[in-house]
Amino acid sequence: MAGEIFRNLLKDFRVELRSRFAVNLSISFAGTMTVSIGIVTSGVPLSPQIISLLLWMIFFFSAMNGLSHIFVREVDQGTFMFMNNKIGTDAVYLSKLIYNAVFFAVIQVFITPVFIFFLQVEVKCAAVFIATVFSGGLAISATSTFLAAMVSRAGGRGSLFTIMSFPILIPVLWAAINGTIRSLENRAACGLGNPFFLLAFSGMIAALSFLLFRHVWIEE
Repeated sequence: MAGEIFRNLLKDFRVELRSRFAVNLSISFAGTMTVSIGIVTSGVPLSPQIISLLLWMIFFFSAMNGLSHIFVREVDQGTFMFMNNKIGTDAVYLSKLIYNAVFFAVIQVFITPVFIFFLQVEVKCAAVFIATVFSGGLAISATSTFLAAMVSRAGGRGSLFTIMSFPILIPVLWAAINGTIRSLENRAACGLGNPFFLLAFSGMIAALSFLLFRHVWIEE
């Protein structure tokens, strides 16, 4: 299985590096939104609540623009039939999960410094802020991977993906926004409760998705 996961990951990264469709779309959206918000606020200080909400709304819609592409591309190009015959479904799911987690982490690494710079964000507790950002990104990636497989097989594409994702991701967004607020407000109020919740949520979703993926991806 490890060899199948590695080969599928290598193929996905090569395809993405050639087209750069998903990464360019996500980064362009996030960068445009961040710069626009910075221009509109014109240096006016925003409350930690508003800053956290804006940051995670940018993250959410960036994920909606990019994370479903990994399965939609397989269906559009007809390569899912080859994958079903040559690669085990467990390896397919795990490789796509790893790809989406790495992909979204790269997007976050780009977005976060730009957001902090343009909105002049003062982070009081950097460790909790970083832990919240990346644990929240992992939770979004884990949830979006399984939903992307469902949407690609249903033929609904982007609109259906966003509609299905938002209700399921409400607990993730709530915990991520709350954890970000704490890291911006007061060093004494910092805690790792929210990042731990996000990691536990990621593990639960990944485990359920691993068990159910075969029934979604393979037509019987």
